[in-house]
Amino acid sequence: MTQLDAQVTAPPDHAAATRLRSVFPFRSVVLPWLVARFLLVPTLVLWSPPDKRFHAHWLLAMDGQWFHWIAFDWYDRHDGVGVIGEYPFFPLFPAAGGILMRLGVPSTVALAGLSWVAALAAMAGARLLAARHVSERAGNLTPWVIAFAPGGLTLVLGYSDAFFLAGLVWAVVAVDHRRWWAAGLLAALATASRPNGVIAVVAVMAVALLAGAGWRRLAILAAPSVAFLAGWMLYLRQTTGDALLFWHAKAQWVEVTLPEFLADPTHQLLVIFHVVVLLAYGVPYALRFRRQPPAWVVVVVLGVAPSLALGLVGLARYVILAFPIPIALADLLSGQRRSTVVAVLAVSAIALIAFGRLVVVSSWVP
Repeated sequence: MTQLDAQVTAPPDHAAATRLRSVFPFRSVVLPWLVARFLLVPTLVLWSPPDKRFHAHWLLAMDGQWFHWIAFDWYDRHDGVGVIGEYPFFPLFPAAGGILMRLGVPSTVALAGLSWVAALAAMAGARLLAARHVSERAGNLTPWVIAFAPGGLTLVLGYSDAFFLAGLVWAVVAVDHRRWWAAGLLAALATASRPNGVIAVVAVMAVALLAGAGWRRLAILAAPSVAFLAGWMLYLRQTTGDALLFWHAKAQWVEVTLPEFLADPTHQLLVIFHVVVLLAYGVPYALRFRRQPPAWVVVVVLGVAPSLALGLVGLARYVILAFPIPIALADLLSGQRRSTVVAVLAVSAIALIAFGRLVVVSSWVP
């Protein structure tokens, strides 16, 4: 009896458990997810400023605090703090957290918990994509690369990045299986998670186009994201008078662009860190991108290139959200000896821990 025959003839509960284990294998998905949190959470919350005690709220550091405020009272705060500062953040993630908070779940648990669950789903989806399109060993290493990457910090914090990544990778998985409406809805999840989340649906449409999808199927893929964006912009227009307030508000942030960095590379250590991470992950991608589906290049270009023009801070996370990049590194590692793989992942984990500590102690921006 084949494995497929066993699944068909097995009781429904057993078949469901088998499918679940195939999507979330412990050693290649659940274990790296657990280890990253075991290493990073104490770094963030123990001996934390201002009094060097336990402070769980550091799981909502930086942008996480904005998500907390939005989850608490939507975009309608009247305390004079931030004014339009909350509008660069899209509503899906804080809305989900707000629902949990109103059910009595503490804000840190609600927001970080949602991020953790979505991160687990994203890592599982990335493994499936790498195994399907590159190699089984690259698939098994991809969650480890994502979990220990310095940019993986935002998959542990109460950020919307995990929602975006999960929506994007599972939308591509859905396209692989010709589930067009599912792919469109998952791409809309990514779109509703981040202001530039629309890159997800564009990337998914590129993947679908390469897979032979016609205009009708492309329209199905685009429709949920277009509907969300139209509805959100209409809401902003009615409540604030500015349909593009999320863009105009973000334009007020102080950023360091690539020309500014090249003019004075040593001005800010934080920017240097993000650029180094980009190079560390970008070089393996340049060496291995031809082993991936050509349409995946769109994911990388749309995910990384805008930051070079708009602001380099954040590149550490963007190279992880552009999932073909960690897959490429996993592919490169898959041909190396075990000791080399362990050494690379150990160095990455140390960088992740150090980055987390600098966020808490020195207010570095992920």
